[in-house]
Amino acid sequence: MRMSELEYAAYLHRRGQRSTSADAVLTEAGLVEHIRALAKRGGFLCYHTHDSRKSEPGFPDLVMTNGRRLLCWEVKTSTGKLTVAQARWLALLERVPGVDARVVRPQDLGAIEGWLRGEGV
Repeated sequence: MRMSELEYAAYLHRRGQRSTSADAVLTEAGLVEHIRALAKRGGFLCYHTHDSRKSEPGFPDLVMTNGRRLLCWEVKTSTGKLTVAQARWLALLERVPGVDARVVRPQDLGAIEGWLRGEGV
């Protein structure tokens, strides 16, 4: 279920912006929302646990698939630090063939769309 250009434009309008910039998504929640919109636009299904207090510690913020690829991304602010549990999850997931497990930060905005397309993986 792809996000259409019109839906993506509506998303940008709701964010009060015409284009994307690091300033617009500096918070973790803002970056998660931005990545989810880009992923949906590219045909990915996205999963994000909104309240992880009763979930397994350290599980990545976003799990996304388009049926060909599985992305498990931990979203952090520019200065956010991984917990030991988050680092453990990512280390094990990145060992699984075909899984793209990584930390994503606002300074990665320029690369995120490419990563979603499978570039630089």
